[in-house]
Amino acid sequence: MHRLVLILVAWLLTAAAIAQPVVPAPAAPPVTVDTRAECLALGGAWLASRQSWMAVCQVPWGRDDCFHLGGGWTPNSAISAGGFCTAQISERATARQCTDSGGTWGPPGSTMPYCQPNTVRAKPPVKKASDANRACDGQADCIYGCIYKGPPVVIGARVQGVCRATNQVEGCDAMVESARYVGSICKR
Repeated sequence: MHRLVLILVAWLLTAAAIAQPVVPAPAAPPVTVDTRAECLALGGAWLASRQSWMAVCQVPWGRDDCFHLGGGWTPNSAISAGGFCTAQISERATARQCTDSGGTWGPPGSTMPYCQPNTVRAKPPVKKASDANRACDGQADCIYGCIYKGPPVVIGARVQGVCRATNQVEGCDAMVESARYVGSICKR
């Protein structure tokens, strides 16, 4: 019996020694970094890959902050912090990066969309919106999105949006969500 207890204790200590730490679930909504400007404002580095269509923001957050803010931690013993953190990018910004690089984002309506890089696609026909120029507070209020037309403002400023007139982006559109300016989307 005494021998069985010793074996059990040894097994428990071994299991505890090799167990990986449990990553706590984020207590707050994840922080998304969708543009180079947002990344630089956080002291990060906007890294665009030559082999991939997707750019990422490597931020100077420690491991615990990285997990807490919804980032991705990559261990690296050569770095004094023990690794580096890549901030989360919103699905909308990921889709924009995909289409800006000549890819197709989809499939439409999918709960798990992905980028199919370098796909040839015809330019969609211009469609007019029945709700054009109607007042709005966010993207879901309009057929083709809610935009801000006014003097320049900072990200997060409270603004009154209007519904886009067509499905085509001409120049840059200042996007509105929750009655606040959240950034611009531009036609290349």
